[in-house]
Amino acid sequence: MRKILFTGGGGAGNEAIKRHWHGRYDMYFGDADPTAIAASIPADRRVRLPFARDPAFVPEILRLAHEHALDLVVPGVDEELLPLARAAGDSPVPFLLPSAGFVESMLDKYRAEQLIAEAGLSAPRTVLFDRAEELTFPIIAKPRSGRGSRGVRQLTDPSQLAPYFALSDVPGTEDLVAQDYVAGQEYTVFVAADRTGKLAAVVPVKVLIKRGITIRAETDATPEILDYVERFQGHFRASGVYNIQLMLTDDRKIYPFEVNPRVSTTFCLAVSTGFDPIAAFLDGAKGDVFVPDRHYSLQRSWSNEITPL
Repeated sequence: MRKILFTGGGGAGNEAIKRHWHGRYDMYFGDADPTAIAASIPADRRVRLPFARDPAFVPEILRLAHEHALDLVVPGVDEELLPLARAAGDSPVPFLLPSAGFVESMLDKYRAEQLIAEAGLSAPRTVLFDRAEELTFPIIAKPRSGRGSRGVRQLTDPSQLAPYFALSDVPGTEDLVAQDYVAGQEYTVFVAADRTGKLAAVVPVKVLIKRGITIRAETDATPEILDYVERFQGHFRASGVYNIQLMLTDDRKIYPFEVNPRVSTTFCLAVSTGFDPIAAFLDGAKGDVFVPDRHYSLQRSWSNEITPL
């Protein structure tokens, strides 16, 4: 049985992954705070990790890979991605993530949109914050890097630019971007490829309720999204797993506003459709690109874990 370490083990979807793949994979879940990991995951499968900014982070991942004879590491936290991607060439265990170049480009929300537009794909106009007044309001303002919708705000008037910057925890305006506001239906699209960049699966997920992470959602194999992702992957040839967050407008246009070069909290929904990104990555993509042939829904709610001490 293959052994897998998931980082970001306290994330919302991991208990579902453990339930779904129980018996298929031997899974460990690592986090800087192991107490954040769901109680349904056995204690001997919870691992303490250094923070990604700690110089010991990558060496500790490699030590755990050796100690547990891991077959794969699945990173789940943005800050971990670039250190691991840069170490991938010297690692005895593969990481389920794209190349360092793709990771670095997509984590930079300004650079990502420039590259998407240069590829001839539709994208919302995105400028550095000091050029925000060139856009037509309302606009979206957000940090140039970050996750979980932190610092993302809709600004309706240029008079809001200065207060937004004053309240932003960034050194300068070059650390913020301004983006066209696009009205429509939000999707988060799971994309999987093998180690050569051959596309293996596309699972579009319609976001119904979002509070930093997706709370309610359902799969929806919209043809326009499938076509867009095939063209995106055909250009970038990314390996591993990534997510495209996009808006589908009423006139069926696609506007990606963010690309996360990692598994997301809806990863559990994607694998529940029957697709196995682990096998596709390690063994190679085989046959046609997987697209769910039925709808699957995700609903998240709080659980209360009370333990006598």
